[in-house]
Amino acid sequence: MNKVIVLFLFLLCALPLFAQTHQHGVVTIGDGQFNPFVTADARGGFYLAYIERSNNASNVMLRHAPDGVNFSAPVRVNDQVGDATVRNENPPKVIVGPQGDVYVCWANERGKWKGNIRFARSTDGGRTFAPALTINSDGTKEPAGHAFQSLAVDKQGRIYIAWIDERNKQKEDRGAEIWLTISTDRGKTFSADRRILTDVCECCRTNLQTDASGNLYLSYRTVPRDGPMFRDVIVARSSDGGKTFVPTVVSLDKWEINGCPVAGPSLSVSANGQITVAWFMGGIEKPGLYYAMSHDSGTTFTTRQWLPAQKRMGKHVHSALTKNGQFWLAWDDMAEQPFSSWGVIKRPSSMLLPRGEQQGLTYPVIATNDQQVVIAAMRPASADLFVQTIPLTER
Repeated sequence: MNKVIVLFLFLLCALPLFAQTHQHGVVTIGDGQFNPFVTADARGGFYLAYIERSNNASNVMLRHAPDGVNFSAPVRVNDQVGDATVRNENPPKVIVGPQGDVYVCWANERGKWKGNIRFARSTDGGRTFAPALTINSDGTKEPAGHAFQSLAVDKQGRIYIAWIDERNKQKEDRGAEIWLTISTDRGKTFSADRRILTDVCECCRTNLQTDASGNLYLSYRTVPRDGPMFRDVIVARSSDGGKTFVPTVVSLDKWEINGCPVAGPSLSVSANGQITVAWFMGGIEKPGLYYAMSHDSGTTFTTRQWLPAQKRMGKHVHSALTKNGQFWLAWDDMAEQPFSSWGVIKRPSSMLLPRGEQQGLTYPVIATNDQQVVIAAMRPASADLFVQTIPLTER
């Protein structure tokens, strides 16, 4: 692998300004392990999903660490070889249902930045998977953009999948749409997919969460149909099981960019509906990492708070919220060399306390089981993954 090319691609993606191009995330060159995503298994362990590319074929792989530290040998999730793609801002998503089922959702590629949303389930703890399903109903038609999928399951076991959809997009359209589908039988079948939101930034990831009351929350960036191309962050709430969504602007940032930010917001929701949103914002006096909270289930949000990152960035932020209210973040940053950092916000001061950093990483993700925090990220230069477990006893 050409390390210079890989570093150049990372730097291109990390810059606060972008050319006027349509991109869904820089694709890494060569074979290796990419696009990690991590989630707690509700039994004291974690699942790690990622894309493994070999001989130019990309597959979704899954590993399990019952103790949160020692991960098992990988299992291939997709039954069709090569049924995946490397998208740095869009890793495969994994979540565990209330009965212990493991659900994995990912995007494949049938054309440049065009493909389907795929889903597979395991009823034996991730050791084997049923044949994958295509979630978007236009999967056999002319390829269209379907990406930035997000996955959630509520306490009744209903599975929700949302994604950014471009099947209806015309040349004059600035934004795309978000579509949704629901399963009520543990992922055996899904409802007809349907559009739930419009005027969506097409190249920034979504995040779908539920609370104990059954509310659904979906975060994304918007792009207005006309006027300045502001990329404000939105959280939409559904109180009727995904039938309707009410969007609320988290912060009127007015970050104007005629291009692809490739930097979606991160969303964390507590059991009682307290919401914390973190996001990158550029084009202002203090570009970087920001966060805001909602104490009324997404109806209103506090004034945004600037989180001074380690150096000067704060992109590709990912977050995890513990039951006792610790808000952990992992993000990309930049000095002489690119690196990833992670830390925890001290409340009520909004002070970001660093807990670690590593050079040569990018696109970090983070998860917690309330005893441990796991950080996973890509190492572009060596085309493999970084994984670290931190006991929550470390304050």
